[in-house]
Amino acid sequence: MHVRLLEQRTFDPPRSVEVEHNGRWWLGSQTAWRLCDDYRGWMAEVTWTEQHDWGLGKYMPMVPPERIRVIAP
Repeated sequence: MHVRLLEQRTFDPPRSVEVEHNGRWWLGSQTAWRLCDDYRGWMAEVTWTEQHDWGLGKYMPMVPPERIRVIAP
């Protein structure tokens, strides 16, 4: 299945957000909102890092809106 990008709204510079991952909220940044031609609707393109036993892990997924919280400037 090919997914096409229909619309994108970018943040330049990226905005500060908290991202929910595995039941915890992580400090990260949002670079864009993306709308693809699939069932997901608008998704947030985010990045954050987590400390693991093996070192820092960097995550760069797209997540649904309910998994981010904007940090007030």
